[in-house]
Amino acid sequence: MTTVDLSSYKKLYLQTAKQYSDIISKSYIKILRNSLDKDALKNMYISAHSLKSQSQAMGYVKMTALSGIIEKTIKNILANNTQIPNDLMVVIKDAIENVKLSLRNIQTENKEKDTDVISKKLEEYIRRL
Repeated sequence: MTTVDLSSYKKLYLQTAKQYSDIISKSYIKILRNSLDKDALKNMYISAHSLKSQSQAMGYVKMTALSGIIEKTIKNILANNTQIPNDLMVVIKDAIENVKLSLRNIQTENKEKDTDVISKKLEEYIRRL
């Protein structure tokens, strides 16, 4: 298998990934006010999905996993149409912060932040939804 150099796409990736993380953050704030805000939940879901896909294409394994687990969490919330528990909102906030930190690391240090702990924590919640 041939290795493809994706470094020339890094700047574009970071631009769009930041836009997706901003939408996720803004949607989170709306959900804090009303956890049944379907538009905010859908925007968060779509942005997490897009971030996951782009991260996977770029080879960012940790970012792919974390944004994928955010996507899956929101998908389950939408499917269950229930109030989001406060402790889950705290974990989602931590996940969003980890996304932002990882993007900063990719930009400044050319490597991802280790997000396994928060990914596993969020995954545990999904099992309970």
